[in-house]
Amino acid sequence: MNAGDTMKKEYLPLIGVLASLAIFALSATRYPGGYDWIHHSISALFQPTALNGEENPARQPAMLAVFIFCVSMGILFKSVSMKGKSHFHRKTIEIAGIGSMVYAFLVVTPMHNVLVSVSLLFYVTALLAILHLLYVERHVRMLCAGIVCVALLLTAAVMYYGNVLFGLLPLVQKTSLAMSVSWLFALQFSESKGGAQRSDPA
Repeated sequence: MNAGDTMKKEYLPLIGVLASLAIFALSATRYPGGYDWIHHSISALFQPTALNGEENPARQPAMLAVFIFCVSMGILFKSVSMKGKSHFHRKTIEIAGIGSMVYAFLVVTPMHNVLVSVSLLFYVTALLAILHLLYVERHVRMLCAGIVCVALLLTAAVMYYGNVLFGLLPLVQKTSLAMSVSWLFALQFSESKGGAQRSDPA
């Protein structure tokens, strides 16, 4: 694979996530009564019935957006896992990261609450493995940014499971997701041993 093909492959997850955001935005315009990005959860978009009791025509495009997002993030976790120099880091990040996205897509089913918990468990495992990798390799700035992301994620989890400040949960969840996804993309495009190897002449 030449350098051009490698670069195109590296941008696939980003293109997928941006496409999913565009479809989410389109879905929100179809939500009965109007979708409030600050006060409504993302899961409201793919429920059969809207909060006002009407049938939800936003559901189908929202489910497509979730699918594209999860596939793109699964590819991203695979890419980030290749940054690891140890078998433990590579496999933990890959398996936990991809697993979290499989279960994240399944939250569109009636088993939403259970699958949110399973997906969160896998997701946190993947992020903690990445933090440990960054700690071992002394990437201090990325490590600090990752700690902030995990702290916000755990804050959202406490609000969700403890019913604490529940009215702010949709905003905190979206902020947490945006920050962790941005952080993962920053990791993907950062310098790494793998990146250096690809740029070396054969």
